Amino acid sequence: MPAYYRDTIDALLADARQEPACVYLFFGERYLCRDAMERLEQVLLEGGGTVHPIDGDSEDINATIARLRSFSLLPGRQVYRITDSRLFHSKNVCVSLWNRALKAKAADRQQQASRYLWAMLEAGGLEPEEQRLSEIAGPAWQKAFGFARPTDELYWADQLLAEHPPASTPSGKDTGAQLEKALKAGLPANNLLLLQAEEVDKRKKLFKYFKTAHTLVDLSVEQGASTRARNAQNAVLADLVNATLARFGKTIEPRLMERLLERVGFHPVAAVTEAEKLCLGVGDAPRIDQRDLDALVGRTRQEALFELTGAFGEKDLAQALGIAQRLQENGTHSLAIVATLRNHVRALLLCRALQEQPESGFRPSISAGAFQRDCLPRLKGHEIWGKEFSGHPYAVFMQFKTAAGFSLGHLSRCLRLLLTAELRLKGSPVDARTVISHLLIEMLTRKGPAQPG
Repeated sequence: MPAYYRDTIDALLADARQEPACVYLFFGERYLCRDAMERLEQVLLEGGGTVHPIDGDSEDINATIARLRSFSLLPGRQVYRITDSRLFHSKNVCVSLWNRALKAKAADRQQQASRYLWAMLEAGGLEPEEQRLSEIAGPAWQKAFGFARPTDELYWADQLLAEHPPASTPSGKDTGAQLEKALKAGLPANNLLLLQAEEVDKRKKLFKYFKTAHTLVDLSVEQGASTRARNAQNAVLADLVNATLARFGKTIEPRLMERLLERVGFHPVAAVTEAEKLCLGVGDAPRIDQRDLDALVGRTRQEALFELTGAFGEKDLAQALGIAQRLQENGTHSLAIVATLRNHVRALLLCRALQEQPESGFRPSISAGAFQRDCLPRLKGHEIWGKEFSGHPYAVFMQFKTAAGFSLGHLSRCLRLLLTAELRLKGSPVDARTVISHLLIEMLTRKGPAQPG
């Protein structure tokens, strides 16, 4: 069956106008999915009809199937729109749900963070009474969620789950199989189903069925802080901002687009909102300049700490300094920054040390598949360090690749610098921002500046 992407949405709408599909699955970035769904709904209802919204977080699949298979007395097409569906979740998407929860927490979106946590619990097969994540031991965590238990304290997650209970409890039945059976049996001619999910496990039987029998709309955007991921994210944001500016008949100085995106971060809703605010704020002026940007758009982005470790891994000093500055501006304690870097450098040092041992089988040019097949079993079987490599295979592979870019001596020196910075933050009158900046310069250059005192 056909598949559409971000750059073929116009083709999706044109095809739907000619001959609409019975079922559509939108997956990927939430805002992009919802925007595309709304545009599709407008096309589908040009001849009249009704949209029936269903919240996937509180959905009763049996009630949904009953509505889908019923003949409506209402005129026109009946579009059943399910948002935030969990039907395509499995243990394999738990790490993505966890990362989304961390990102939402960093941006102070508590309700959204709790939604991802509940989705992760359900995908891991845990009951609501097993909601205390802080009490789940490492092996049990790995078994339930498919990735290594985070080393940080998890009491914040327990608090979020307690403050924001789930809208519904898992039925315990194979809801995907129920939906697949209903769709194979057929729906009334005027009934259409639009499904939206942020995360999907493409290996799941239900997804494979949808791929072969129905229409997919893949609006995924690469996550993370790598250069490739940031470029992909900025391309999406730039398109959204430009479309918003065009709608208001405004333009922006090209050099300011990058600054606007940097301030907003990868939050598509915020990008559109801030662009609209700029358009309204400049009044009749046709062009947005630096003064408008500074007056109307603050630094709304709350950088995740893992972005800082990504910048360190890429040896991007300018990016690391910028992220550290914004972290501190947004209230992240300097000692938390040091602790994050220390944990990251320790992990890289271990990987780099093991690379020196021929029995590891690692080489810088090794592929991810070969690493998982040849190296990972040896690493996991290591008597002392095996448990350190229980995370997702690709994450372990990328950690080894990053470590290969540093020498053992340099990583050891970074640990000493981190200890010095921690002691300085705890007992020196030097401003914390100066200490952190000096630390990053020392860590990412062969020869840093003089000690700040």
